[in-house]
Amino acid sequence: MSASLGSRIRAARRDAGMSQGQLAQALNTTQSAISLYEAGQRSVGIDMLLNVARILNRPLHYFLGDDGEMLYVKDSEIANLIQELERHPEDLPELLQYWNFLRWRRMSSNGAGRH
Repeated sequence: MSASLGSRIRAARRDAGMSQGQLAQALNTTQSAISLYEAGQRSVGIDMLLNVARILNRPLHYFLGDDGEMLYVKDSEIANLIQELERHPEDLPELLQYWNFLRWRRMSSNGAGRH
């Protein structure tokens, strides 16, 4: 992702009064991963970015901004889902479990994984 995303993560982390190590611990990752995100040298997945937004108490669009990479089309069903997740981040783990179940079911029905 872009360096602007990394600088926004850094600014939000500093505004929250957190060190890279503290943010890493809250995200269950390493301080070096946070350093690479902030330097724009490592991609940030959407699930990680949602957790960063939740922990640093910022809306997702703060990190993406107008010049950020668009992960969804404005006013689409996925955009509505993202907005709901911003309002209720506690739903993310269950949503991810269900999504993984759906992927597993689709792969099973296509014959993938059968010996």
